[in-house]
Amino acid sequence: MTPHSHPAGFLLLPVSLLLAVIGALSFMLVQDIGTSARPGDREAERARLVAEAGIAHATWKLNQLGSCVDYSPLAATPFGDKGDQYQVALSATSGSPVTLTATASLAGSPAGSQATLRRTVPKTAGTTLTYTLTTDSRGSDTYVTSDSPDKNYGGSDVLILKQGSSFPLLQFDLSLIPVGSRVIEAKLLLYRRDAGSLSLSPRTVNAQRVLEPWPAGSKNGSSSADGATWLTRDGSVAWKSTSGTAENTNAADIPHTHYYLWGTPWMEWNLTSLVQGWVDRRYPNYGVMLRPTTSVSTEEYGAAEGDSTQLPKLVIKYVAPCGATNPPQDGIGGRIAWWKFNESTGTTAADAVGGHPGSVSGGTWSATGGVSGGALAFNAAGKVSVAHADDLSQTGDFSLGAWVNLSDRNGKRSILHKGTASNEANYAMGVRDGEFYFEYFVNNAWRTYTTAGLNLRVGTYYHLTATYKAITRQIKLYVDGAPAGTFTATIGNTPKSNTKGLLIGTTPSNENFLGRIDDVQIVASNLDVAGVATLMGGSVRIPVADTYVSAEAFARNLNYGGATVMQLKYPPDIRPLVRFDLSAIPAGTPIKRAVLSFHVQDSVILSLGLKAYAYPLTESWLEGTQNGAVSTLGATWSKRQIGPDLVWSSAGGTYYNVAAGVFQVPLGATPQRYWEMDVTSVVQEWVDGVRANHGLSLLLDFSLDSANLSTRESLRLEPRLLISTQ
Repeated sequence: MTPHSHPAGFLLLPVSLLLAVIGALSFMLVQDIGTSARPGDREAERARLVAEAGIAHATWKLNQLGSCVDYSPLAATPFGDKGDQYQVALSATSGSPVTLTATASLAGSPAGSQATLRRTVPKTAGTTLTYTLTTDSRGSDTYVTSDSPDKNYGGSDVLILKQGSSFPLLQFDLSLIPVGSRVIEAKLLLYRRDAGSLSLSPRTVNAQRVLEPWPAGSKNGSSSADGATWLTRDGSVAWKSTSGTAENTNAADIPHTHYYLWGTPWMEWNLTSLVQGWVDRRYPNYGVMLRPTTSVSTEEYGAAEGDSTQLPKLVIKYVAPCGATNPPQDGIGGRIAWWKFNESTGTTAADAVGGHPGSVSGGTWSATGGVSGGALAFNAAGKVSVAHADDLSQTGDFSLGAWVNLSDRNGKRSILHKGTASNEANYAMGVRDGEFYFEYFVNNAWRTYTTAGLNLRVGTYYHLTATYKAITRQIKLYVDGAPAGTFTATIGNTPKSNTKGLLIGTTPSNENFLGRIDDVQIVASNLDVAGVATLMGGSVRIPVADTYVSAEAFARNLNYGGATVMQLKYPPDIRPLVRFDLSAIPAGTPIKRAVLSFHVQDSVILSLGLKAYAYPLTESWLEGTQNGAVSTLGATWSKRQIGPDLVWSSAGGTYYNVAAGVFQVPLGATPQRYWEMDVTSVVQEWVDGVRANHGLSLLLDFSLDSANLSTRESLRLEPRLLISTQ
């Protein structure tokens, strides 16, 4: 592009080039109407400013390239209306950084009519990435208050904001964002828990750059401060300015104003320019202080020590320099969106990463029905609609993931669909007749890739992931973190971006998901097996041993370790035994939720419902290999193993007398599906080593109910233990 001297040409230039051009022209205008003293110096400065414009132009042109190769120099380019020009040479034609050498030549040949500038700049390219930081893991927060000037509140679960007297302090660690990254947008988000006193006046709050270091501290109103207070920055060293040394100017790119009545509890401050400065290391990152400039009664905001769904966060969208290593965060680079569905009420599904809220209609919130918390249950009309945003469209490397629990697997059950027309999808995935599919619409046809033989069942959670690698057009499908299908699209048949909205739980043709969906994620990178495991935030485990033991007189010495079903009955007393290997989970790992599910092949329920209690076993046992024959190895009613023979301390399996969970199947329940029980507490104990992991035994109270449960010998119908650590 050739810049013009006419002002209209400025509209085509980036801000940095525009400023350089305006500065150069302003200088030349001033010099033209001023004295003619020292013409050599005047012309030298004019040439330097023309070279600066060349550097700005070349930097802009370089970063318009979507790739990291085939850079070209900037040829001689006219500048202004006097006949001046610049040209720019490059030190490299690929990679980053690139050294630019700009040579400026002024019209005529006066003294100082030429200038050369050299500057090294980063070359950015690739997909816009989103990096979200929260103060509980990669940051810190507190507040200072004149009401208690010597006290620290770093351990408080709230941040207090009040005109003239209480100011929150927040800091985020940006060290993992590559230097030279181009920040597209950076937003500070705070969750308002209490709006203070009723008023109709606007509440304007500035975000001011802090100029001194400070620790948050760990106190909650203690004068033995170990962190920032109103008077000191660390409990002992005084601030240079009382209440916190900060710039007087507002660092927010857009003035922030909110009201007592506000449509969302989340308040946001646009800090793009400030974050760019921190990323470029132009000044140290000591965080920001929020200070109201208009009357604000006491407002309370979520803090790092509070509710995990209300944490202060900084959401940064950026483009990294070529070849840069991006923040690993939790190992997932380029996460675009994450709908956790942890809301319990309302019509909005929040995006925990990139600010893509969804509108919920026809769905039902399930506060405890998710993998690690809540979930969204969909019926025949349920859906979440997300407005289009450029970063939701994917044409390069990307991955899609979600936890799903079907209530009906027949037909097409959509999870994600980017597009709002019948024959348009940038990407889509879901379940069709028990098989996992990924598809998109291109060249007037659907390109569909699906698993075979999965036989996904209703009533249990599965994690489904689809990945796409652009350079090879390779699609991989994963179920519960394990590869389930690999495909390659033919040349030309690759996903095409669109500007349509995103649907969760349905398609434009109303192919609705039936059941629960949780933790839907979009990632702008091609995840490998390890990345998929991280995306899951947990694991699904199949038993390492399962069998059942029977108190029937003829069966007391029989082993059923090789059977495809486990009987559950009383009387006679027939008990399933099941054990999972948890040795790979490090001791101390917090278990958010552990759900054990059994596939019920058939049942007899004559009461209001079958109810079995799961008790942790206190003694080791062997599964065995028999199917109703005298045991040669494994557990029976009388013994926990054969050869050497070890008897149970209590016949039928010795167990702790406190139940770990309850397994319930209601009257009239349809067989050939899974039923769940929560066993979080006992799994945490096993992981921490509080008690030895010998598995569980299911026991029925006296009733005429019974059930046959599938064992690990029944392919794809095995008992499943879902463990969430996310």
